[in-house]
Amino acid sequence: MQLTWRIPIMVCLIAALSACVANTSTPGEQKVIDNATAPNEQEVIDIVWQALEPNTSSHDRAAWEVVEVRTVKGKEIQDSFEGEPVPGNCSPGTKPPDNAAIDINGSYWYVQMRPRFAIPQPQPTEQFSPTAPPRVPEPFLYQAHFLIDSRTGHVVARKLHCIIY
Repeated sequence: MQLTWRIPIMVCLIAALSACVANTSTPGEQKVIDNATAPNEQEVIDIVWQALEPNTSSHDRAAWEVVEVRTVKGKEIQDSFEGEPVPGNCSPGTKPPDNAAIDINGSYWYVQMRPRFAIPQPQPTEQFSPTAPPRVPEPFLYQAHFLIDSRTGHVVARKLHCIIY
């Protein structure tokens, strides 16, 4: 009879410890897609923006457009990601992590993004000059290429192209 009250307590402790172990992500950790389902196109675009945003000047997703999203094999795209992720390290923000090895037989999402050349001025309440120059959202980056693992949603490689003045 003495063990009967201990069993529910043990079950609660085990459940609490399991919950703590299952949720060990740290702030700022990359969003990871559940391994049971591969990421779809929109999820891949979200992952790419999350990885690109720290290296943009605008930090504004509306200032960027998706040029291309497609699935590729590693052997098709491997040469495009050789070298540094940011040639000359000319982008703002922190230096992106080094590219991981690309499995030539692996399946990936390839995503290309570029900034919009100009975005319209927000509509202010006061009058403004119609000849005012448009806002140029990204003075340094002009292209971004990403390779995303099609099974896990991890960024495998990136190549950011900059304008060097």
